[in-house]
Amino acid sequence: MRRMRRAVGGTAVVGVLLVGGWWIAYGDQGHPFGDERACAGSDVPLRQALDGVRLGLPADAEDVHYVTHSSAPEGDVRVAVAFRSTRRAMQSYLSENRIVTKDLDALDDGRFENGDVGADPKTLGLCGGVPVILGPAADIEKKVDLGGAEEYVDIALQLSDDFPGSIRTPTNVLITVRNAPLRG
Repeated sequence: MRRMRRAVGGTAVVGVLLVGGWWIAYGDQGHPFGDERACAGSDVPLRQALDGVRLGLPADAEDVHYVTHSSAPEGDVRVAVAFRSTRRAMQSYLSENRIVTKDLDALDDGRFENGDVGADPKTLGLCGGVPVILGPAADIEKKVDLGGAEEYVDIALQLSDDFPGSIRTPTNVLITVRNAPLRG
């Protein structure tokens, strides 16, 4: 009986060691840079990618997921980051970054694209069950001139059903950064 217990115990220990070794070698391959927010395929840390277009994230950003591509072809998405935030934090963010300069409570007044906006997160390579941003929503585009190199920042966010044109709280947000397309 003792031999049987030792054999079972020894087999269990060997099994645990094998699974642990496999996990150390292969188990965390989906999170580049050791950042659980990073989706597979990302090749630039989020801070570095957003610093490139002089942006950050709102202080209260939750459920953040991102994918980055340092060598995206012209016109393609270089950075995609999805998160959830509050109305107040997004109003501050849009104002402080000079993305929207007036009437933050009227994002449906014709200045921005409205309806179902932003790309499908799955087509961008985002992980973590990021939702598609459905209407009512606004997509705000900002052209960023980085000393001759142009990039476009698109911010898609949910709008409120109760207060037309205002940001929903909490709101789902998708920020994409793409290279300027080639001029023909």
